[in-house]
Amino acid sequence: MDIKLGQGIGEVKFGMTRAEVVSILGEPSEKEVLPPFDGELGGSEAWHYDTIELSASFDEEEGFKLCSLAASSTDSLFEGIDLIGLSQEEVLQQIEILGLGDVEIETIANEEGEEQIVASIPEVSLNLWFEDGHLSEIQWGPFWDEEEEEYIWPE
Repeated sequence: MDIKLGQGIGEVKFGMTRAEVVSILGEPSEKEVLPPFDGELGGSEAWHYDTIELSASFDEEEGFKLCSLAASSTDSLFEGIDLIGLSQEEVLQQIEILGLGDVEIETIANEEGEEQIVASIPEVSLNLWFEDGHLSEIQWGPFWDEEEEEYIWPE
């Protein structure tokens, strides 16, 4: 399945309803209801598709439209390349070649105290998550209109 920045993956597009996503991917392996995050007005629902290693998030504030995806499968190709499992250096080289924008790197500790590195490219709504120096997950969403402060939903 091809990851399309600002668009989605395969036939799944940002802005779809939960019913539309189910019609394409089927029922998820697991559903999580998440409370509002730091100043957000509504919570969200995260759906996990274990067999294809894909997660989908629907935000209440956006009428439960599909607002982000996260892929951790080597079957999820980014610009035709399998980035999952590559070293941080190799991934960042590919990102530079693609000219996607400035990369912001941050170290984040989870609840168990384990550290992950996230490389973010806000211009294209992309987060690259690294564990033990290798890419473990690609997370992306629709593009963001800074002036209007709203998502730019794909056609």
